[in-house]
Amino acid sequence: MIKPINIESKNQVLKTIFSWGLLFAIGMAIPHAVSAGPDNGAAISKVGSPLSGGVSQEVLGMGEEVTEGERKVKDSPNDAEAHFLLALAYSRTPYLERALEELDLSRRLAKKSPEGFALFDRKIAEYEKLKAVGSLDPVLLYRLGFAYYVRGYAVEKGYIKDKTKAVVPNQFYDKAELAFRQLVSLDAEDFWARNYLGYLLAERNPQANYQEAVQLWRESLVISEENPGAYMLLGQAAMQQGDLRQAVVYSAKALKSRNQWLKTRGINPDTVKIHL
Repeated sequence: MIKPINIESKNQVLKTIFSWGLLFAIGMAIPHAVSAGPDNGAAISKVGSPLSGGVSQEVLGMGEEVTEGERKVKDSPNDAEAHFLLALAYSRTPYLERALEELDLSRRLAKKSPEGFALFDRKIAEYEKLKAVGSLDPVLLYRLGFAYYVRGYAVEKGYIKDKTKAVVPNQFYDKAELAFRQLVSLDAEDFWARNYLGYLLAERNPQANYQEAVQLWRESLVISEENPGAYMLLGQAAMQQGDLRQAVVYSAKALKSRNQWLKTRGINPDTVKIHL
């Protein structure tokens, strides 16, 4: 069974798997940040301001939003919200480990900031308000899912002091899970949603949810083999079970899948910046 480990350790596990994968898959690179061309002009939501226009216009994807998010993090490296928005930008790209890393940075910065984890209460309120006045928007559900997840994590780890014990992490995890289950039901081809639903289930209760999580990641690969996130998560599960050989095999497949994802979209993997 998967052994529960904290999010910081998960990021190290993913990097370790990928390092072994490099030895196994000679000649392949590990892209970690993407440089968009000078003509890319779409903007990410401004840090500290509510979403404007249709949420559906703020498509989470490769290129413009990631590049703009990286710029905002560079300009405001200690801004928890900037890192949270960058995590969202990376969440539907082949860079799952970067999305998780940015979520971790956002959580750690929020812990030290004056606003604290009220940041995520603010984002949740913002997203819930938009959800109440419109139809279920997939991008909005992704944002809600991640915001509820980080908020629940803060309660679970005791970063938010509640002497009455009135707030429990499951109150937030349940809503995060609901958001990702809604995404799965809205679009049978949404393999990203399956990846993150499986991740959340394995995070919440590794022993009880292991089989469903693995099944979701395998379903995700049936939908699309250009899906390094699913391979990475399966590799993480294998490593935590002590099956290091299988973890390396999955990491090699993740590398191959990631490069294919880039090539399909006209991006030369050799031109992508490498950062480990």
